[in-house]
Amino acid sequence: MSQCESRVPSGASGRLQSGIFARFVWGLVLAFVLSLPGCASMDPKVAEEQRQLAAATRDVGLDHLRNGRTAMAIRKIRAAIELDPADPGSHLGLGEAYRRKGMLEESEAELLLALELSERPSDFNYQETVVNLSALYIQMERYHEAGVLCDTLIDDPTFATPWRALTNRGWAEYRLGRLDLARASFEQAIDFHPRYSPAHLNLGIVEQDQRRWMQAIAHYELAVEGNRLPHGALAETNYRMAEAYIAIGQRGKAIEHFSMAIEKSPYGEWGEQSRSYLERLR
Repeated sequence: MSQCESRVPSGASGRLQSGIFARFVWGLVLAFVLSLPGCASMDPKVAEEQRQLAAATRDVGLDHLRNGRTAMAIRKIRAAIELDPADPGSHLGLGEAYRRKGMLEESEAELLLALELSERPSDFNYQETVVNLSALYIQMERYHEAGVLCDTLIDDPTFATPWRALTNRGWAEYRLGRLDLARASFEQAIDFHPRYSPAHLNLGIVEQDQRRWMQAIAHYELAVEGNRLPHGALAETNYRMAEAYIAIGQRGKAIEHFSMAIEKSPYGEWGEQSRSYLERLR
């Protein structure tokens, strides 16, 4: 498991080409919807009130998403889109909600539509959508396409947080077995943002794969100190740190970190694995 960057908005290959075609088709659908008589003839004041209601509804949905209430988020953001189908932020939010729900094809369609609706690549919404789409493609094991998307952001001087794209690209490289390229991407991310927890966690995984136990532990500690990881990722970090301590013969430290993993995520994957490991150690 990795820490790939995606965000709830405050809102290459043949498959990538098919995604671009999907954006074209969505664009035609949207143009048809917006050309309907009811849309074209709506009073400007009424239209503005409807957009404001849509934005408020979307923001309620995004708040649900930030707090882990994914089903409620989907319900609210869909309602926002019914009110304002041309809002890219709503499609970005719905795409991220679908991604978290495991509805990957639906997520891709919404994110591609969000790109289509954004005015230009330098728009904040467009760039956030590209970050989330790269995380989706990693989840779908479409690593080459994820890397291409990350490169567009890394090379874009208007993108304010390149360490996020570098971290996603690094994980795509790692999953392709290119450990040296993965390491380079994570190190670049840390050069930009020395306390960026996801990059430290992923770099620790690379170090651990190469049996560089102390270097791995150092990065895991920095990942925890960065205060940027959700509970599940903190549990993973502590589990992996405990494994590294087992490898160097420090049983007491391993027990300490397995216990921390259970505390952070008692019923999650890493908490359960830590509990099983502790039963063997005690």
